[in-house]
Amino acid sequence: MKKAFKKIAIYGLGFASLIIIGSCSKFSGLETTTCPSNKVLTTNIGHFIPPGAKVDIVAKEPLKQIKGLCEVVMKINGGPPNVIYTDPKGNYFIAGQLLNAITKQNLTQEKMQQFLKVSKSQINSLNNYVAFSYYKGKSYFGTTPPPADKYIYLITDPKCPFCHEAEPLIQKWADKNGVEVRVILFPLPIHPGAYQTAIGLWCAKKGWNSLHNAYNTKAPLSQCPQGQQFINQSMQEAQKLGVEGTPTIIGMDGKMHPGAPSSEVQLNEWLGSKK
Repeated sequence: MKKAFKKIAIYGLGFASLIIIGSCSKFSGLETTTCPSNKVLTTNIGHFIPPGAKVDIVAKEPLKQIKGLCEVVMKINGGPPNVIYTDPKGNYFIAGQLLNAITKQNLTQEKMQQFLKVSKSQINSLNNYVAFSYYKGKSYFGTTPPPADKYIYLITDPKCPFCHEAEPLIQKWADKNGVEVRVILFPLPIHPGAYQTAIGLWCAKKGWNSLHNAYNTKAPLSQCPQGQQFINQSMQEAQKLGVEGTPTIIGMDGKMHPGAPSSEVQLNEWLGSKK
């Protein structure tokens, strides 16, 4: 999630973290029942973003935990949601993660999670970039698996350690729940060899087991122009959806879940599947 906030910082809104400790915040004596209008917000935020960029205010409400602040969810040029905080007049902005030390909640992350969702048309488009699928113990490359009532999209990087650790858990959960896992390859530049490995997997028509094994493979498989084109397009599609890290899971309802799941229980909570 850090990258999303970093993007705002680049636009000039700064980067800060707030921690609520009990009710003794220095903001606690302030009262507010209203937030700035969308017009005021878009005008004032516009001073800190590139010229011509479009700001959409998705949601806003007074912050219950700290009186005197408003929580604003916005999108810039249709990108992923960003959460910022402002005063009742919209003159000051705080961009960063709001943490509650009492409840151990990341309030900013929880709010962003509510708005991380892709549309039905975007999901249909995403189907064009499925490198391979895993369903009921088998991997499918270039062929359609048997019809599945339930499916998820796993946006992953073959050299991502968190992805590598999550894959066996996702496989076990998918087998139990009859879920098809549709894999989108999204190699990140921070992982050496990930891009070439992703291309090699596609060119060699490799699937689920090869993805997991590729993490410890030093030399990538043979490259091909078609594979490079496919992976480039896959990366562009994921970026358009606001994906900034791996793994990211997208459920049938379009909700995005960045980060590796910690358990099957969490996967059930995220994706609404039951045994």
